[in-house]
Amino acid sequence: MKTKKYFFTVLAFIAGIVSGISMIGLLAFTNSPAPPASGTGVAPITQADAHVFFNNYMAAASPLNQIIKGFTIDKTQLEAMNNIARENPDLSGFRIYMGQDNVSRKVGIVVGVDNMGRDAVKNTIYNTESQRLSPCPPVCDVSSPIILNN
Repeated sequence: MKTKKYFFTVLAFIAGIVSGISMIGLLAFTNSPAPPASGTGVAPITQADAHVFFNNYMAAASPLNQIIKGFTIDKTQLEAMNNIARENPDLSGFRIYMGQDNVSRKVGIVVGVDNMGRDAVKNTIYNTESQRLSPCPPVCDVSSPIILNN
């Protein structure tokens, strides 16, 4: 009788461990995207806020009288583009506007672009924090073999 009691106790213990590990595994490997964590630098904003941030940037921007060679897209902008693509996979691309928030930090305003080349402002617009947000020039890798001799 004692042997059966220990057997069922051990069996219940092992079953508990297996079910616990299974639950953790199921919860850890779901395909649903997690919402952006706070502090990642990616946040949805309204069309009105995007307009204000763009106007803030334009009020303080210096004219650039050079040929644009390239543009840096950092991970926060890529994350915003992926979020937009998941929301509306029919979009043909993305546009990143330069912006400056209300405390004078550089931000990127990421918006989807439809097949006609128009901003998809009815979808989510994202504000991305980025201190390296700038076209090349002036923010370039001047030693890059891609742009040397240009």
